[in-house]
Amino acid sequence: MCCRCCSQTQQKIWVFGISTMFLICGLLGVLWWPDFVERATFRMLPLKPGGRTYEFWTVPPVPVYLAMYLYNWTNPEQVRVKGVKPNFERVGPYVFREDKVKNNITWYANNTVSFMPQRTWYFEPSMSGGTLEDNVTCPHLPTIAASHMARDFPKLIKIFFNMALNSNGGSLYQTHTANEWIFQGFYDEFLDYAMKLNNSMTGNIKDNHFAWLLNRNGSKDFEGLFTINTGVEDLREMGELKFWNGKNHTGFFEGECGRLNGSTADLFVPNRGPEEWITIYMKDTCRIINLEPSGTEVIEGIEAIRYETKPDTYDSGELNPDMKCYCPPELQPNNCPKHGVTDIRTCSEGAPMFMSHPGFLYADPMYANTTTGTKADPAKDVFYITMEPKLGVPLDVNAAIQISLFIEADRDITLLKGLPSFYAPLFTINSIAKITPEIASQVRLALNLPSIGFYVGIGLLSCGCFVLAAGFYVCLTKKWYEPIEDERTIIPDKQ
Repeated sequence: MCCRCCSQTQQKIWVFGISTMFLICGLLGVLWWPDFVERATFRMLPLKPGGRTYEFWTVPPVPVYLAMYLYNWTNPEQVRVKGVKPNFERVGPYVFREDKVKNNITWYANNTVSFMPQRTWYFEPSMSGGTLEDNVTCPHLPTIAASHMARDFPKLIKIFFNMALNSNGGSLYQTHTANEWIFQGFYDEFLDYAMKLNNSMTGNIKDNHFAWLLNRNGSKDFEGLFTINTGVEDLREMGELKFWNGKNHTGFFEGECGRLNGSTADLFVPNRGPEEWITIYMKDTCRIINLEPSGTEVIEGIEAIRYETKPDTYDSGELNPDMKCYCPPELQPNNCPKHGVTDIRTCSEGAPMFMSHPGFLYADPMYANTTTGTKADPAKDVFYITMEPKLGVPLDVNAAIQISLFIEADRDITLLKGLPSFYAPLFTINSIAKITPEIASQVRLALNLPSIGFYVGIGLLSCGCFVLAAGFYVCLTKKWYEPIEDERTIIPDKQ
């Protein structure tokens, strides 16, 4: 009907105009749209007040859970029998949903921002493998820590120390509920005694209650003040840690091993190469942790790279000479820990504590062989982050860390007399997160927008070529419609 109203010139304008419009839009979709969308996406990624990244950074949309395993010491009374090894059974997990907010957010002109993380945990019974009322027997850390400090005291002083330990609540082990061990805490007689002394021998004891995460739940200042790069000037620095409590060195380890770098695990550098490592710093680990690419996975339809810790992650120079600085100075050069554990006495107030993979995965067998009852499970005890590298979005996280206590015999201290030397596992912390289908759909859309525009452009180019070809065909065959003047005249009905 349109052609019946148009002249041949008008028909040609319509046909070749529409084909030209299709061709121009198609060329824009193929040649310009992918780069435009990619540039626009990367412009949205830097951390800015009110931006999309800021929204996700302040209130993480992906649920995070803390899964804690405790180690129940089943035979503490038999360990002095020759040939009997301490037996520890992994119990749990005790799973807590984590709510994380950032307080005291302050922006600086040099494209950095500082904040203080606050984490609050809520118990999730349906996801847990036990109740918070489970009774668990663990080594008594205050006793072991104090005895370790007194090991090199003169004989006479150790005699008085032993008397004080025996008469003021010292013990090799204690039994409490899981809740008391993890968050709630319990009154400790020996800590109360040491707190009242408050001298160089006992250290600065601030509380007469004890728990692995005492006063941690909901604390606004426990983790300290972090300063990171916003990525506004250089996207390759987005999320990179610059200072912790105003310093660029932790002070826990010497040299490069104490230098701050990497991510706080809140933001990751986008457009990451397939061979690049991930470096993260968590206050609880007292050090950076490197994760290497180990393969690819598809999660919720998104192609991602899996990054894992390796056998030399917790090394002190045995496997990698560059990591010698993780060995405490007083143990160098010949008494450094064998590979697989990090001596963290420098950040545990002198207590002989060690960090490793759960079950001493990847570690020298001598650590696990000092006890029985628990074996490493490579499927769940590895520390990994599966990440979409282009946008730097974590899709699946399992940050698994074990803390152990070294207990050794001391003939001058009654509680430690006749014991074998062993590495007692205390607890394992797994920080778990997995992207939800709703967030995954947004990530897929952001990743697919360039391709969507490209293929729409191909379609428009095809339509434009088809209409253009049809126009040329009609021109060559001279089959344009010839409007008849009478068709434009309305003839009234005859009466």
